[in-house]
Amino acid sequence: MGEVEDVLHHAQDVLVITAETGGHEILVPFVAPLVPEVDVAGGRIVLDPPPGLLDLQNTD
Repeated sequence: MGEVEDVLHHAQDVLVITAETGGHEILVPFVAPLVPEVDVAGGRIVLDPPPGLLDLQNTD
C-alpha cells in the first residue's frame, strides 16, 4: 500500500503513509482494530481498514 513516513502523536496516534501509487498521503489512526499487526523486525505493518477508509479514487 505504501510507506509509513511519520507517526503523529496527538490525542490519537496517526500513521502518515505515502501511497505507492500516486504518492498521496494517507492518514490512518494507529489503533488495534485498524492496525492489528506491527512487525518491527520485518519492517512492516498490517492494515485492516473498514470499507471506504482508504478509497483513493476521485468520485467527482
